[in-house]
Amino acid sequence: MTTAAERKYINIRKRLDQLGYRQALTVECLPLVEKLFSDLVHTTESLRKSKLSAVKAEKESANFDFVLEPYKLENARLSKENNELYLELMKLREQSGQHIKELKTTLKKCARETADLKFLNNQYVHKLKLLEKESKAKNEKIQQLQEKNLQAVVQTPGESISS
Repeated sequence: MTTAAERKYINIRKRLDQLGYRQALTVECLPLVEKLFSDLVHTTESLRKSKLSAVKAEKESANFDFVLEPYKLENARLSKENNELYLELMKLREQSGQHIKELKTTLKKCARETADLKFLNNQYVHKLKLLEKESKAKNEKIQQLQEKNLQAVVQTPGESISS
């Protein structure tokens, strides 16, 4: 074995002994063991970093929860208020729909009454025209009779007829 290879062997052997691996180590296995040991150290370091990262993330998450708590409460309050307003809106829509229905019914009733009154008015106008015509005819008749009456001959017994 060369001195560089011996130093590698001694260095690897010490590390393995420190970790509790007391099994025999041959020179032929040295490159494999060196590679496995390097992977172990790298994996262990990655695990340590991951654990630190997880702890840090957990702390940040707790901080976010603390920061988010007022927003969560506000969101819950606003959601409740929104639900109440929605229910009130639905109630108002229902009442409005009922009111519109009643108004439409009233409007139809008023339209029917208006049509009936217009018909009745037309009948009265027609009757009034007939009565006016009849009245005019009677007035003319009265006028004629009055004119005849003025021309009437008054006779007294023993008098002659004068015109």
